[in-house]
Amino acid sequence: MLRDAAVALIQEQLGFRSDLESNIITHLQLAQLQLEKSPTKPWFLIAAESFVDTVADTETVAVPTGFIQEVEQAVLRYVPDDSTGIADEVDLSKNSYDVLRTNFREVESGAPQAYALLNETFHFFPLPDAVYRIRMIFYGEALPLTSNIENVWLEKAPKLLMGVAGKEIAAALRDSAAMATFDRWEKEDRLLIYGETISREMANFDLQVGGPHV
Repeated sequence: MLRDAAVALIQEQLGFRSDLESNIITHLQLAQLQLEKSPTKPWFLIAAESFVDTVADTETVAVPTGFIQEVEQAVLRYVPDDSTGIADEVDLSKNSYDVLRTNFREVESGAPQAYALLNETFHFFPLPDAVYRIRMIFYGEALPLTSNIENVWLEKAPKLLMGVAGKEIAAALRDSAAMATFDRWEKEDRLLIYGETISREMANFDLQVGGPHV
């Protein structure tokens, strides 16, 4: 669904208020920011695999553009220059900056073993002594609705985005009927997206009572 189609649907619920177009667009943008900051991220925000490179004698590397957070089931790892496959990749452990600073205080510089994330910067330990390619999969920001496009929110969860945005406008207008509709839209899509996310996470897992097969 394109942005302008979403705007039209919100206008319809507000009594076809064409004078609210710019306000609706602003609230759609704010709703996206709010949803992307929520603790639980939907599956469709998982970005394609990305790479960052360390710098010799430099502890820090900026996160990729649009980075929100790491994916729970995909650890950061680095690929040695002589790697011939996934078996050669080295998984990195994550910990607090102070713990890693203490643990690696007496360790000479070398290949990354662990990292901390502070603000929008990765801190790698021990201090990298060369360029190391770090592979990661992360939750990324969707394209902003600054033009008439369809981003992943409007493609995968349009009623959620419209519901969150519409409720704010309906509240300002004291429009209880529209508020109820937008609240229903939001709840319906939240439930669907939650179910989809759990289903995708559990798909093809070999689950059994009493623990895994040996």
